[in-house]
This record gives sequence, C-alpha cells and structure tokens, in this order.
Amino acid sequence: MTEREHPRVPYAVAVEFRSASSFLIAYSLNLSRGGLFLETTHDLPVGSPIDLSLNVPGAGQVPLHGVVAWRRGPEMLDGPPGLGIEFTDITFQVGQMIDHLVSEFSGLTIVVVAQDSKDRSSLSRLVKSIVSSAEVLIAADATVAETLLTDEVDLAVIEVDGDPESGLQALRLAKGQGPPVPTIALASTKRLRDHARAAGADELTGNPPAFEELQVAVVRALSRPLAVR
Repeated sequence: MTEREHPRVPYAVAVEFRSASSFLIAYSLNLSRGGLFLETTHDLPVGSPIDLSLNVPGAGQVPLHGVVAWRRGPEMLDGPPGLGIEFTDITFQVGQMIDHLVSEFSGLTIVVVAQDSKDRSSLSRLVKSIVSSAEVLIAADATVAETLLTDEVDLAVIEVDGDPESGLQALRLAKGQGPPVPTIALASTKRLRDHARAAGADELTGNPPAFEELQVAVVRALSRPLAVR
C-alpha cells in the first residue's frame, strides 16, 4: 500500500484525557490549529481517514473527523512514534466544551521533588517561569511527595540524582495515582534515565535541564492524552 492509498473505512480512535486541564492545554497547542498528535504504535498511511472520539472529564465525549497528515515511526529519534491528524471539521460542540471548561478552570498544580533545598528552589522557579499561573508544591523526598500527590495534581517534576531510590519511588507513587499523574524525571546519567523510564517517567531531561528542554517536556507531559484506543 502506497502513502497515497488509504482504507475506505475510517479508522476509529478513542482519545481519553486525564483531566480538563490536560485537554485545554492540548487544545490551545494543537486542536485550535486544526490538528492533534496521537502517540501510538499503530501505523496508518498518510491520507487515511480517521474518526476520533475525545473523552474529557467533566465534559463528556466529542466526535471529530480527520485524516492522517504525517506519521513518525519507532525508528525515528525526534520524538515518540505516532500519527499527526489534520481535522476535516471542528464541530460547534467543541467550542461549547471549551467555553464550559474555561469557565470552570481553577489552574494547574505541579509538584516538584528534589532532595537539595537549592535544587528545589531553582527547579521551582524554572517551572514557574514556564507555567506562571501554576501552583507549585515542593517535596524533599518520596515520603513528603506521597502526601502531595493526589488526583488533583497535574504534573510531577522529579529530580532523581540527589537520592535515586527516593526519586524513583516518587515516580512510582505518581504513576500509582488513579488516573496516573504525568511525570518528568531529571537525571544526569543514562543509567538513571533508564531507571526513571522503567519507574514510569513520561518525559526525561538532563539534570540540571536547559530551559528549552524542560519547557518542551512540561508542555508534552501536560497535553498528552491519558490513553489512545
């Protein structure tokens, strides 16, 4: 099958968002521009029709129709595998959903975990410079993080180098929430990054991270759908 050939029957995908906050960020970055990236290993040719059902907490389901505009395979190193979807319609129902969610939006909550007090302060400032409106909660270790990590938290940024065992435990605690809290792990070595990935980290950066590197990780982690089925 060539890139231009595609199935006559649209491929159907259910896209579930963890929270209204996650959907609003994904909308502001992607949907409002007429597209969405779906992180998936399912490969479809460019041009394939696709039907999406967006499931957003507090707003229900919204159907959308689109086509596969581009694809990224697992062999490519510039990001996770998936499909770039171009919408063929943005329904009135989406606009109504956005208006409702914005009126109810209470802001983002981000937990920062780092053993060293100076690292906690600098990392908190860096996070605030990326998401200025967020409430940033800080924890020195997994024990404190456990008291902060609830389903109300939108993101956990966790430094692994200072106390690897505690950092990895904090990652596992975040991913053990229902639904799991998106996580970014900061680690200075490949070995620690591998351990962090195994513990459930959604995004990985160096430690300390460059502003642009952390900014990309924060945006991706906050806007990633909870599940694509």
